[in-house]
Amino acid sequence: MYSIAFVLFFVGACYCDVDFSERPRNFSIELLYHTQTQTDGHVVISPFGIWTLMTGIALGASGNSYRQLSRAFILPKNPATLIEGYKSLTDVVLDQTANGVSLVSRNFVFLDNDFTLLPAFRTTLQKDFGASIKVLDFSDPNSARIANTYIEKSGGRVSNVLRSDDFQESRLILTNVISFKGLWGLPFNKSDTELEPFYNEDRLVIGSVNMMYQKGQFPFSNLKKLKAFVLELPYGTDGKYSMLVILPHPRTKIADMYKNFADVNLKDVFKQLQKDVDDFGLEDVDVKLPRFQISTNVVLNKPLNDMGVYDIFQPDLANFQRITKENIFVSAIVHKADIEVTESGTVASASTVATLTDRISAPAFHANRPFVYFVMEKTTTTVIFSGIYSKPTVY
Repeated sequence: MYSIAFVLFFVGACYCDVDFSERPRNFSIELLYHTQTQTDGHVVISPFGIWTLMTGIALGASGNSYRQLSRAFILPKNPATLIEGYKSLTDVVLDQTANGVSLVSRNFVFLDNDFTLLPAFRTTLQKDFGASIKVLDFSDPNSARIANTYIEKSGGRVSNVLRSDDFQESRLILTNVISFKGLWGLPFNKSDTELEPFYNEDRLVIGSVNMMYQKGQFPFSNLKKLKAFVLELPYGTDGKYSMLVILPHPRTKIADMYKNFADVNLKDVFKQLQKDVDDFGLEDVDVKLPRFQISTNVVLNKPLNDMGVYDIFQPDLANFQRITKENIFVSAIVHKADIEVTESGTVASASTVATLTDRISAPAFHANRPFVYFVMEKTTTTVIFSGIYSKPTVY
């Protein structure tokens, strides 16, 4: 029984079927919740990239293996519907029409030189999944270097995606590479960045951060059902992409706030932001946000187990008869992500409380304690990156 290795690497108005576009959004909330338990609550992931790769896996799965993936990622039963929805959603999410944003997603498939891929699945990978396929000798110690060079030359925009260990005992490697670079619509002024204390959820100082500052007109809301303040920071010139920064209310822990996503989804958040803009207009908001960089390298097997995906990881249960006649299973899904947030934007890659309780006075949004963030494509409410900032560093 051979294994498949799946590796993900992320460097931080069109119509799309609404029902399908909700799938990445819903699973994004759950996946971040389960992944943060594996990373001590300080994490960045790319839900859209993970969803892209898991869609590719689902296209090759059958029986209970597919049913578990379908339940976890809310995928349609009909493969043709899955492919149509995948293509329409990715076309919208990756369509950048404004200045200031660069978003590139690439799919790669590496085959061992004696591995037999069924012709129909090869066609699906290339035509529908948009994957580049390359055959390698997996026993060659230079396989990782060759594959990484191929990824870079094919527009992957990142380096050292694969390691030699990824090829050991593997027969097939599916890789999704995403890179995102977004310039703030209203950038922060570097001269206003100052070293300030950062607090934990018990309001104790646990370190210092380079705190960016500006006063600008941004969508801002106090979501009482979520028990959090929400700030939207747009990228580029048209607002198609933005970062949502979600700061729990004082004395509310992130874990407790996060549970409220069972009743409040991200579409609700955007609706409330728009309602407040309609009711109050765009007002100046006093914004403080740490300059930060987070890297994550985590195996997603356990988080996916927590979401009900088991069989694909079991040699005696995995069913990939659409891929090959050989008996294969998934040994590991490795997730590597990086995000960088600075005064100019995002590369993907004093007071302890927020003082506002209503919209009468000028709001202050000071992220000097743990917060959640989502880098979004707004027209489909798709989460490209998400994470939790809880461990301060001077960056």
